[in-house]
Amino acid sequence: MNELKRRHALLNMLPPKASAVDTNALYERLKEQGMSISKRTLQRDLAWLLDEYELQVHREETGQGYRWWATRSLAHLNLLPTDAMNLTMIMEHAARFGMQAQVDNLATLRNYARSVLKDARPTEDWSKKIISTTRFITLHPGKVDAAVLNTLQQSLLDNCSVEAQYVPRGAQEPKTYRLKPLGLSYQDSNIYLSCVFENHRPTDRPRALPLHRFVSVKTIFYDIKAPEAYDINSIDARHSLVDLKSDAPVGIRLRLRKEMFERLVENPLTDDQQLVQETDDRWLMTGSLLPSQGLKLWLLSQGDLLEVLEPLEMRDDIAATALRTAALYEKAAAT
Repeated sequence: MNELKRRHALLNMLPPKASAVDTNALYERLKEQGMSISKRTLQRDLAWLLDEYELQVHREETGQGYRWWATRSLAHLNLLPTDAMNLTMIMEHAARFGMQAQVDNLATLRNYARSVLKDARPTEDWSKKIISTTRFITLHPGKVDAAVLNTLQQSLLDNCSVEAQYVPRGAQEPKTYRLKPLGLSYQDSNIYLSCVFENHRPTDRPRALPLHRFVSVKTIFYDIKAPEAYDINSIDARHSLVDLKSDAPVGIRLRLRKEMFERLVENPLTDDQQLVQETDDRWLMTGSLLPSQGLKLWLLSQGDLLEVLEPLEMRDDIAATALRTAALYEKAAAT
């Protein structure tokens, strides 16, 4: 058994705190499992586990040595190499899109997944095999105060209200707000808090506030009533989170060039997408979507690979934006 497998086997042998065992007992258990190592090697392995899994592996001095135990949630974890690859990719992707601090807080789990991969192919450098990337330019994430995020997460767990020092866009100084945190949305490079303000009306929709504008947050013993049956996936919540322009999906009709047709064949734009050939080099796409800021940005980003036909309001908006953009370049060329 190689060193890494032996250490993971030892990790799985560590009992919960109520049944903590001393080093000698662990040594005997290893021998019973057919792992014949010296006590000095066992001590090195235990020191490695204590460092690598500092939140899960624990010890206490007894006067004659140490008693050892582990938090069972991780001690019983046994990832397949393919699952470890999935977890590694998910964490790399999250870190790329504004969640580096959260990934760092899960370093023990991340390192365990990496060690499983390393164990599967000891000579392989998996950093050269797995990557998270995007064809789109991703803005650098806003800087979120870790204490702000921790307090808001705890307030969600405890169903508490908070008082926040928050800098609205365009303001020079923070303002004080009393809020009821309702949910967190990790989107693009930022984290948004879905919440309602003190004295909000029943008809008011939840607000979405980016966490990087919070200066400080503290829990308060003052109950701000949350909307009934709140759901962060609801239309009401998403209006502010993703800047929805409608309460219901609208029919969308696009004319596509070949390149865009081929892309949408592989990656549909809508769940109900239909593609019909119009001419030798043009296709029509129909489907339904909730209009949003994100949809407009995506349509504009495709340039002349598509033409918006319907709805007419969306077509006019895209056309007007494109004309204003073209005017900027025509003016620059003229000067």
